[in-house]
Order: sequence, then C-alpha cells, then structure tokens
Amino acid sequence: MISIFKDHYRTGLFLALLFIIGIAVSLFEVWSLPSNLSIMAGYNAAFMPVYIALGLTFLVGFFTIYYSLQHRREIVVFRDKKLEQEMTDRENAASAQSTISMDSVKAKISEATNEKELLHGGLQAICKQLNAGQGAIYAALEENGQRKVELKSGYALNIGESTVISFEFGEGLIGQAAASGKTLYVDDIPEGYIKIISGLGSASPKFILIVPVKQLEKVIGVIEIASFTAVTTDQRKYVEEAAQLIGNGISTQ
Repeated sequence: MISIFKDHYRTGLFLALLFIIGIAVSLFEVWSLPSNLSIMAGYNAAFMPVYIALGLTFLVGFFTIYYSLQHRREIVVFRDKKLEQEMTDRENAASAQSTISMDSVKAKISEATNEKELLHGGLQAICKQLNAGQGAIYAALEENGQRKVELKSGYALNIGESTVISFEFGEGLIGQAAASGKTLYVDDIPEGYIKIISGLGSASPKFILIVPVKQLEKVIGVIEIASFTAVTTDQRKYVEEAAQLIGNGISTQ
C-alpha cells in the first residue's frame, strides 16, 4: 500500500478512484433519504451522512486535481529527458559507425618491426579511434606453471615505464577476460573501482571494455579500454576485430 504513494502516476490513479467511489457513495446516500424529508424543513440529522460524503468527495476531488497538476510537469520533463537520451544514443551510434576505420590499426601493424612496436601502435590507434580516456594492452606469459598477463604498453596511463603490472588468469577483470577468452563490458563503474581492480591509475572513467587478443582461439594478450562515454556495439566489434589483427600480426613477428 505504501509503495503506491512512491509512484506519482499510481498515486494519481488511486486518488481518482477514491473520487469516483466518493461520488457513488454520495449518490447512494441521497437515494437512501426518506422520501418525506424536505431540505426546506431546516437541519435534520438524517442529512449528516450526505453532508459528510459530499464534503469528503469534493475534498478528494480537489486534492486529486491539485496533485495531478503538480506532477504533470515532472512526468513531461522525465519523458523529454528519456527521448533526448534515446536520440543522443542513436546519434552517437551512427557517428561511431561512420567514423570508425580499421586502416590506422592495419598501418601500425604493418609498420611495426617488433612485437613491442606492434602492441604499442595497435593500442594507440584503437584508443584514438574511440576517443578513449585510457588504454592498456597486456601480453600473456607463463612462469613456474602460472599463467598471467603483464602490461606491455599503455595509453594516457599515469605510470612509469619501469612499472610492472600483471594479473594472474582469473584475477580481476583483466584476468577474467584472459581466462574466459570473452569480451567484458562494464558500465557505471563506481568511483575508485578501476584503480583497485584494473590497474588503470587514478582516473575514474565510467565504462570499461576488455577484449582478449587471440591466436587460433588461444589467448595471448588482453586489451583494456577505459572511456568516459558509453562504448557502442559497433565500437566493441571494432576493438574485437582490431584485437584479432594484432593477434595475427604478433604471429608474423
């Protein structure tokens, strides 16, 4: 019952229902009056239920109209914002689809003379295409029977070149993507979550895309993209295709 009053629309319907019930009760009370009573005879106790029913009915009716008018603008504004967000999402998707190009990634791969240049160039090209806030690319390795991925290159990272960041397979978001071989996309990241889990420094983007780099279904690395705007479906597919090109490029080095 209390939940009804938390929803303005349902509250308005509930009050309107009370208004209708009040009218019905008022009509019933009037119909139930003895036929020999006359309002000209002055005050009579038999009229009291009628007075009460009519008074409550009109009170509920007045409050219903007032309440509806108060929250009408709120509903309209909410609807306008929803339509505006849907339009923005469609425009962003269309814009991303029309501007994404794989040419820059292919160029960086063909220009690379070693694996380090390939990883760095590929990551830079991807991040620039997506206007990403930060990016990182990890390479898979095995030490003493333990599989892990280690940071090899970054984009706009607040760390020194000598800093070593690694995740075991299954550890955190990076390790999870490496272990499963599947793309991970997380939106609405809490403040500070990236710094603790993904190792992307002190910035706090709200969207994280993590894509494994493969060679014949074997995970050989992981690409991590942090963005302050939502990553569209076309952009995710773009990063997955770019990751496949990087994986193929590494095999030829």
